[in-house]
Amino acid sequence: MPEKIGHSIDGIEEYNNPVPRWLMWLLYLTIIIAVVYLVLYPGFWQGATGWNQARMYDDEVKTSEKQYEAARPKAADLNSVMNDPAAIARGKELFAQNCSPCHGPDARGAIGPNLTDKEWLYGGKPVQIVHTITEGTAKGMPPWKSQLGWAKIGDVAAFVHSLGGGE
Repeated sequence: MPEKIGHSIDGIEEYNNPVPRWLMWLLYLTIIIAVVYLVLYPGFWQGATGWNQARMYDDEVKTSEKQYEAARPKAADLNSVMNDPAAIARGKELFAQNCSPCHGPDARGAIGPNLTDKEWLYGGKPVQIVHTITEGTAKGMPPWKSQLGWAKIGDVAAFVHSLGGGE
């Protein structure tokens, strides 16, 4: 039986109970794992494995770029879409659903800029229009690449280019 510490308060006596051995071994094991992890991976130094979070991210981006490269429209495909009446008609519908709240139903501007004049902030070439739609702008236009997808972005770009403001 554990020994008493030697003082009592309100009739309650305190005993000297040691920490259970299994709990102490668990603590030691956790400390060993932490030290091994700190030696292998970056913490206070570069780490023995050479692993780097930024490099891992770059590798994943390169892998996904290769994987989705086939889904992106090629420049030749983009030029053929720009003159396709069916793509322009589909783009007009998509513009009415997604873009008209900011650019207005006639694309003459509301919150967003006028798309029918010759003065374009981000360029009126087909590649520039696609880039503006996919990546958005710093002045408030959100990126649409995840909501629309590449085929629909090509259609919207064809419609915007057909408005006459593009180059």
